Amino acid sequence: MKDKLYRLAFRLLQNVQEAEDVVQETMIRIWTKREEWGRWQSLEAYCMISARNSCLDRLRKQKLRSVQESKARDVSSPDKDPQEKIMEKEAMIQIRKCMDELPQHQQLVIHLREIEGFTYNEIAEVLDMSLEQVKINLFRARNAIRKSIIKEASS
Repeated sequence: MKDKLYRLAFRLLQNVQEAEDVVQETMIRIWTKREEWGRWQSLEAYCMISARNSCLDRLRKQKLRSVQESKARDVSSPDKDPQEKIMEKEAMIQIRKCMDELPQHQQLVIHLREIEGFTYNEIAEVLDMSLEQVKINLFRARNAIRKSIIKEASS
């Protein structure tokens, strides 16, 4: 099974060391749950899903890390006017303030989508909502933030 797990991990990660780490972590995770094996329909399917999820988690972390690094470069960039930097920072503060005023479901949905980069289906699974509920909450959250920013700008 380790070869199948490795091929899957390598296909997703495109990195030998990362793929090997995922396989090792998956095998350890599965071994620690060996008492539960009898309840699973397919041990192989469970391992493949576990490895896939580990790969997706790693990819998300890499994406988040690269986004943060690019933001760090932007902040220290000599190309940006100091006034521009201040305006961007104030806009982010305003958006975060607007997000804090949203109902909790909307806060969670917009955070997972816009900041963490989750797909609609992943958000639905994580928050135990239907896909339609995710879309509605995201739409309402974006509208509320937009209205709040427009209202603030016209004041």
